[in-house]
Amino acid sequence: SLGNVAMTGDLKETLTGLFVEMAIIEHLTRSRFERNESLEIDAPTFGLLNYFVRTHKGPDSIAGIAWAFQEEPKYTAAKIAAVELRGFLSVAPSNGAMEDSIVSRTGAGRRALDDHLMKIAPDFEGLVAEIPFEDLQTAYRVLHDIRLTLDNLPDR
Repeated sequence: SLGNVAMTGDLKETLTGLFVEMAIIEHLTRSRFERNESLEIDAPTFGLLNYFVRTHKGPDSIAGIAWAFQEEPKYTAAKIAAVELRGFLSVAPSNGAMEDSIVSRTGAGRRALDDHLMKIAPDFEGLVAEIPFEDLQTAYRVLHDIRLTLDNLPDR
């Protein structure tokens, strides 16, 4: 834990480098998979479908999903509508505000995500084949901790 460690030049350089590397990895990974025509889902669709596996096992409101993605509900609703058109999500309208509508992942959405993960697994394995497994585990733990911190910031 860094605790109250002063922001030294080395720490600043390390933190800047870490977040720059994460951004570059996200960009290169997204670009790589979005240009693969054999994949049926793009990054926003993957994020929404994966939300119901990783974060929220059951149905959730548009407002809840928007909160989890740290997005405006109208933006999230538009993404959901596009994925719903593909049959991967189901939206039960609310009598109240649009944000209260309940979203569920469909069987087709479950199958699309499973198929997507099966198709990208060999590519991911190839990308990290030369990295020792223990290093991958360490990287995962560190990135997971950073994500949890971001998820739990008071200003979200």
